[in-house]
Amino acid sequence: MAESTNFERTRFHAGQLLTAEDFTREQDYLRGKQKRHNRTLHGFGVVAGLRVTIGAGRVAVDPGVALDCEGNEIFIGEPQQLAPPSSTECGRAVYVNLSYAEESADPIPVACADETSATQATTIRESFEICFGQENRTRGHRHLRARWLACGEAHPLTIAKLRYTSQGWRVDRRYRPPAIR
Repeated sequence: MAESTNFERTRFHAGQLLTAEDFTREQDYLRGKQKRHNRTLHGFGVVAGLRVTIGAGRVAVDPGVALDCEGNEIFIGEPQQLAPPSSTECGRAVYVNLSYAEESADPIPVACADETSATQATTIRESFEICFGQENRTRGHRHLRARWLACGEAHPLTIAKLRYTSQGWRVDRRYRPPAIR
């Protein structure tokens, strides 16, 4: 969703014929206001949870909540288990990055103008992606008065750094992810 300097919302009145565009505008208005609130008042970072650990050959991410730089809320409700990255592909250090994602769900059949049929998703499910990367995506962001300043761009939030040692992958305890206090 593109950032707008002026928010517009539908003005409802009795007898008004509403279209999908009207409802989309209303959702965009409310989501845009919430994201702007999150960015400007809270910044970005981990709100609660999301601790990264390594055990039994797996990388685990605890349930938790974070805000990304765009102002999206990222919620992980259940512990996540990931296979560790290959040390030959990524070297001796790797970052654990968390991203906001949306996926279309609950398709239903719809009739088309040319009398064919297709399906249309009726739900947008908010989700997340956890991936490993060579880059700390929060590097270069400013910290001011105990708050990380959001840049407004859509990019992953780096929540941990892993180092490869002779015993395998270990969480680098010196890395501190951005946090919202």
